[in-house]
Order: sequence, then structure tokens, then C-alpha cells
Amino acid sequence: MLKKIIPILTIIIYLIAFLLSFPYIYDNFFGADKLDSIRNIFEYGIMFCSFLVFNALLFKNKYTAPIAVVLCFLLSINVLISMSCFFIYHSGFNVGMAISILESNIHEAMSMSYMFILPGVLFFIFSAMLLYTVIYLKKNVVTFTFKFGAIALIWLILPFAFFLKHRYVSNKGGGKMIKSVYYHYSDFNTALKIQEDINMIKKNVPVFNIKKVQPGIENVILIIGESERKQNMSLYGYSKKTTPYTDQEAGNMMVYDHAVSPAGITNLSVPLILSTIHPDEFRYRYDKLSYNIINLANQIGYNSFWISTQASAKGITAIASMSRNKKWVNGYDEVITPELRKAIQTKENKFIVLHIMGSHPNPCNRLPENWNSEGLDCYDSSIKYTDHVMKDIFNTLKNTNSVVIYASDHGLKIQEDKLLHVDSKESTQVPFFVWFGNKVPSEYRITGHESKLTQTTYIYPLIMKYMGLETPQHYKNEENKYLNLNMRSIEYDKLPE
Repeated sequence: MLKKIIPILTIIIYLIAFLLSFPYIYDNFFGADKLDSIRNIFEYGIMFCSFLVFNALLFKNKYTAPIAVVLCFLLSINVLISMSCFFIYHSGFNVGMAISILESNIHEAMSMSYMFILPGVLFFIFSAMLLYTVIYLKKNVVTFTFKFGAIALIWLILPFAFFLKHRYVSNKGGGKMIKSVYYHYSDFNTALKIQEDINMIKKNVPVFNIKKVQPGIENVILIIGESERKQNMSLYGYSKKTTPYTDQEAGNMMVYDHAVSPAGITNLSVPLILSTIHPDEFRYRYDKLSYNIINLANQIGYNSFWISTQASAKGITAIASMSRNKKWVNGYDEVITPELRKAIQTKENKFIVLHIMGSHPNPCNRLPENWNSEGLDCYDSSIKYTDHVMKDIFNTLKNTNSVVIYASDHGLKIQEDKLLHVDSKESTQVPFFVWFGNKVPSEYRITGHESKLTQTTYIYPLIMKYMGLETPQHYKNEENKYLNLNMRSIEYDKLPE
């Protein structure tokens, strides 16, 4: 009986590890997307069972058995990563963590080794169970027949089928995705490609022709929100009280009433905001991302920080990597405030980017369990939670020489009950405001409302101003070019409503 139980437990542990790395699948199991969760669990379960049969067949030949051992070892490492994230960081895995692993060294790994004792023990237990299961199937179940041969190939065929479906049939995420029994493979593959881009951009260190015209503000802080519609913020006239604290601070802010993003997704809009690259150049001159606000801050003597609760993504991570201090933290957005407190302790000029999850789909997953939504739906409640985070940040900086620039990377279009990333004027309308600490010099403290249409690429020259630099007479925000999802630059006025 025990011989049959171990294979079943092996399958269950594999699926549990999978859910630990993708907790939203488990959360959705009890929500409106339960069918998607069931489908995902079924698909990965089928691929894993096929993987077991494939390796059982390999074990039937002494020359191919070592290949099976290697494949099982790699799968056990995949599970080890899931277990480590759960027991150490209490979160799923992401590309940012993959980059951290690739960039770590022996000394850093040894200093953290005590944290991996429990995951390490579980790794050896799972490895033993996995090999036992494969050998059990080899001896008692699997034979060289067409049926088992077909089953053994499923785990190799399905990833290719998922890729074709994702590319040619439907694509919710807007990018490439290949489901695989090694479910962390895509994270590491993306991380390696990001590193290639980072290395290319790092090689091109620009020298800025800049002029210092006055002392800058000590702490220049940029908060990049996520998927926040200004239409759902009481700061901009929304009927529901979704930004109560920010509303109270409006008299101490410059509010841009008609701000628009330069693109409809994060991977396009944030690099356009943080660097001088023009939408016309984005497809062909990716190396120009090196002309970014982090490199500028470093050159003029500002200590640079990048603190994020978001997973990494190509151009964003390339820019973030140039910060002298960078950290990806796990948890809800409120965990970013203690990191900010640490960053501002030293008496030096600092440029700090806080990249938060905000209202990133699914907004229900952006809220702590004890968060009181007060009757608001998940999206509005996520905006109110961001306002709560802003309250903590403002209180932290209230009696300092600090300026906070806040803007969302892009908005969303509402169609029926769906929040969509599409090319439309509705989904470009974003919050954009500047808040001042009490010790900011009067020459910088300009409050009120800006009524003209303002593209958030204006943030770049605005940061230059707060750093005491001479700002360019003309900048790309004046053209208001928009980079669509096909990565084509168009006039903003040509966007559909």
C-alpha cells in the first residue's frame, strides 16, 4: 500500500509547490476565475504525470537512466525554489528573484545558507520520493507500448501547444508565455535575457552635458503607481471617497488635472518616462535607455535608490540596475515605507524610485487580508489602499526637505466588467501630482493645478529641476507621441476614445 501512496504524494507535493509559486491561482480557486485555476492545476498535473512516465521509460535502459536522474534533479531544484520562497519570503517566485539568484555570489549565498535548512531538507525528501516514483513506475506500470510512449511525450508537446495558442489564438498578458513542467524556467529565461539587455545598456554609460543652477532638494522621490485610473480617484472628482488622505494634502501639491501616459503597458511607459528615449526610437535604439534619470542622478552626485514591490521587466530592470542601491521587497505595498525610512537616514542628496504594485490586475490580490474595503469593489479598494500607503509616505517625509512625484504608469479601459490594457485615450488618463515636505525651499514649492494636457514624460525634466539642474527648453512631452502595443509611435490625438 505504501508503495502506491508515495507516487500519489509526489504528485500532490509537486502541485502544492506549483501553487506556492503562483499563489494567485490558489486565490482565484475561490473566486470568479475558479475555472481558470482548475484548468491550470489540471494542465500542470497532466504534464507532471507525463514527465514521470517519460523518465520511467528512460530508466529502463542503463544508458538513458542518467538522463532521467538529471531531469529529476532539475525538477527537484524547481520545487526547492518554490519551497524557499514560501518558507523564507512568504511569497511566490518572480523574475526579480531570478535575477537576484543569477547575480548572487558564493559569499552572499553562504551568509544566507541557514535560511535554507528547512527547504533543503524538503528538497532531499522530494528528490527521493521523485526517484522512487519513477523507479516504481518503471518496474510495475510503464511498458514500451504506443500508449505509454504517447503519454510520455505530452510534457514535451504541451508547452509548444501553449506557445502557439498564446501567440495566435488568445493572449491575456500581451507577451510570450510557455507553460512547462519546469514552471520556473520562463522566469530564469526572462532573467537571462534581461541581463543581456542590462549588460548592453550598462556598456553605454553616457556623459550628460548639464549645468547646475541652484542647490537641489535633498530627497527627490518618484513613486511609480500601477494601473491607476484617475477617473476612480476622489482627488480628481470621483464620487466615491477613494483617496481621502491625498485629498487632504491637495493644498500642498501641484496636481496635473489632465495627465496622460506615453504608452498603455508598464514595459513601454516606464522606460519612456525615466529616459530620454523617444517613442520613434523605441524599436530600434534600445541602447538609448542608458540616457536615463538614474544615470543622470549618479553623475551629479545624488545617491540613487530603486525599491520595488513589483517583479522585474526588461527595460525597467535595465534602468533599475543602474541604481547604486536596489531592492525588490515582498509583500503588500505598505512594506515599501520602512525601506524608504532607511534610505532617507543619511544626510546626502538622494534620488529614490519607489515602484509599487498599486492596482495591478488582479486588484483583489493587492489588498491585505485585514484591509477594510468599506463596500468598495476590489479596484476602487486597491486605490484606497494606495492612498493609505501614500499617507504613511507623506507622514515619513513631512518634516524633511523632500519632494514626492507620483504618477501611474498607465490607466485602464473599462469594458463591461473588465479592466483592459488597450490603446485608448481612456486608458492613458492617469494621476500625476507633486507633494512637498515642510523643509523644501520656497523657490521649488509651487502648488495648485495644471489644467493643460501633460504627458508624464514631463517627469524627466521635472526631476532635473528639483535636482537643481538647468532643464531643457524643449522635451519630448511637448510632442505627446504615444507608443502603441505594436510598438509604433503615433500622434496622441489619433488614439480612439
